[in-house]
Amino acid sequence: MERNEMKKPLLIKQIQQKDNYTFSIEWNDEIKQDFRLSTLQKVCPCANCVDEYTGKRLTNPATLQEDVKAISIKSVGRYALQIQFTKGCSTGIYSFDTLRQMSQ
Repeated sequence: MERNEMKKPLLIKQIQQKDNYTFSIEWNDEIKQDFRLSTLQKVCPCANCVDEYTGKRLTNPATLQEDVKAISIKSVGRYALQIQFTKGCSTGIYSFDTLRQMSQ
């Protein structure tokens, strides 16, 4: 593959709060996606929520509340977001690739 044919890295162009429970991402390739915070918390990838050796989910998504909000959404380098939720776990790091695949 020639240098100028290489795939561009997936980056966030803009993040926008839609309401108290949802935000949208516009990616650098102009694709837009909406994310519900409760859905993201239910698939939290952190070591408290997923066994790092077996990959088995340690939390029951059915017990998580739907009215979860974000206290903050922070960039982790140029590859992920970390969301601090109002309730429950807040240590998961969501890679851009994982987020992008969630609605495809």
